[in-house]
Amino acid sequence: MKWENVYIAGSGTCLPLAVDALDAVEAGDYDREEYETNGILSVLVSEGLAPPEMAAEAARTALKRADMDPSAVTLLLHSSLWFQGVDMWPAAAFVANQAGCVGAASFDVLQQCNGGLGALEIGARHVTTTRTPALLTTGDRFCPPGVDRWRSDLGIVYGDGGTALALSPEGGQARLLATCTVADTSLEQVVRGAEFHQVAQAGSVVDIRGRRDHYLDVTGQELLDAVARPARILHRAVAGALAEAETEIGRIARVVTPAAGRPMLNLVLLAGFEESVTTWEFGRRTGHVGSGDQYAGLHHLINEGLVSPGDRVLLVGGGAGFTCTCAVVEITEGV
Repeated sequence: MKWENVYIAGSGTCLPLAVDALDAVEAGDYDREEYETNGILSVLVSEGLAPPEMAAEAARTALKRADMDPSAVTLLLHSSLWFQGVDMWPAAAFVANQAGCVGAASFDVLQQCNGGLGALEIGARHVTTTRTPALLTTGDRFCPPGVDRWRSDLGIVYGDGGTALALSPEGGQARLLATCTVADTSLEQVVRGAEFHQVAQAGSVVDIRGRRDHYLDVTGQELLDAVARPARILHRAVAGALAEAETEIGRIARVVTPAAGRPMLNLVLLAGFEESVTTWEFGRRTGHVGSGDQYAGLHHLINEGLVSPGDRVLLVGGGAGFTCTCAVVEITEGV
């Protein structure tokens, strides 16, 4: 989808302090082989703030950087992977209220790791049709007893944090050129597991790797074969976004990748990019901040002056379900 007059007017993050991954290895919390394979050096760990609180703080920062009146925001989309702190409660409404957007229609987007970029595409439609601002946020905290950030998944180490983007039809830090979403919902079974449950499994630890093992067992697939299909979807989304933006690979100055370990990075590199243009060095120090990797990575590039006006940046996302959304933005303002 090609976009006209949709801008990222401001970005914000609320990222807690990092915990060293090697310390976790030495403490017996993280497998040494996975540490060496994944390349994650540290992860962000929140000791206090709940996910929606971190998202709200990031939202306030994004609005301030955008010089945007919160009351002008007509849509807020909040993305997350996991528990937001209260059962049967709309976290998006809390984020909107805390950010001062009390009149904004507020919805939670639960498309797992692709939630942030999926929300960007939805938000762009809203800005285009209403010509009013939208606010996009993410927030997650992966803590025991429900999640073991070091072991719940294979190849992914989870980090905590909140992120936000403020979208405007009138200008800002970056112009959204295009997005592309590719889906294959037959892959939802990869992380579903063996059975449904009547209630949440209190006291149990989320075991994504166990669900994936179950999928491989019942389908008879090898792991490499199972990875190939999502990889093809990701590469189709990359190619689609570049085509819609009328942008060659060589025109891309930076690539914001999911902070999901080196195996995921390698899938992105297979699309034709060099590691040096990616946000790998940033993401390997945050861990996988849920659906907020792309917002955090873009904020990092802009805030640290790592991109300049005219640079084009590719945002790459993907999540269980299975969907991949990619976006191309052009930087319009310096720091």
